[in-house]
Amino acid sequence: MDRPTSILRQLLILELIQAHIAREFACVKSQMRADGLHIVERQDGDMDIRIKFRVDDRYDEAVFMRKMLEAEAANRAKRTGMISRYDQAHLPDFDTL
Repeated sequence: MDRPTSILRQLLILELIQAHIAREFACVKSQMRADGLHIVERQDGDMDIRIKFRVDDRYDEAVFMRKMLEAEAANRAKRTGMISRYDQAHLPDFDTL
């Protein structure tokens, strides 16, 4: 087991990272509104995420491969040091979230 202060420090850092993510999420939502981008429908499949969207009066659809999104998210987390101390066994199963 890690020292209690190490675990507490990790908790505090994660709280700050969560606050940064919440602000970034709000910025993305604001940018979507400014661009007239609206999600019409979202379908989460086993292998992909399909999003039907509208930009002003134009409708379109995009498909994002789940494995690619998971890999990019894990890569960004590793670069920021969020998961450098943990192996894949400690990561959540994204399919059950």
